[in-house]
Amino acid sequence: MYRKAKMCNKITLKSMFFCLSLLFFSLAPFCGSNSQAAQLYTISETQLNQLDRNLQTLEQHNKEKQAILEKQEEQLNEANKQLQIAKMQIENSKKENEQTQRSLEKAETSFNQYEKTAEHKLKVKTRQRNLWIAVSIILGTAALNK
Repeated sequence: MYRKAKMCNKITLKSMFFCLSLLFFSLAPFCGSNSQAAQLYTISETQLNQLDRNLQTLEQHNKEKQAILEKQEEQLNEANKQLQIAKMQIENSKKENEQTQRSLEKAETSFNQYEKTAEHKLKVKTRQRNLWIAVSIILGTAALNK
């Protein structure tokens, strides 16, 4: 896009300069009166060469700046791609963390339920043991008293 604008600017500037030059030189004889001579501007060959060198230097600088701009645009595009990949990875990590959190909560609930069941079974076994001990003592005492 910038390259097109640069080409367009170059063509526009050259065309404008050419058209203005034609207009200036074609209207010059009509602008003055017969009593006054038209004022002409002349430029020496060295001045013209200097202007041409300046133009070439400016064009070269423009090309260099354009190349730098294009390289920076590529780098920006690559950085944006990397950013999008990083965002997707972060989003995936968040989802995995949420899933892991839910799994941990389920495991904790299951463990607490298992612990309550185990405690209940232990209490039942302890009561049964104590009951059998009491029955054994009673039966043992009754057997000794006979």
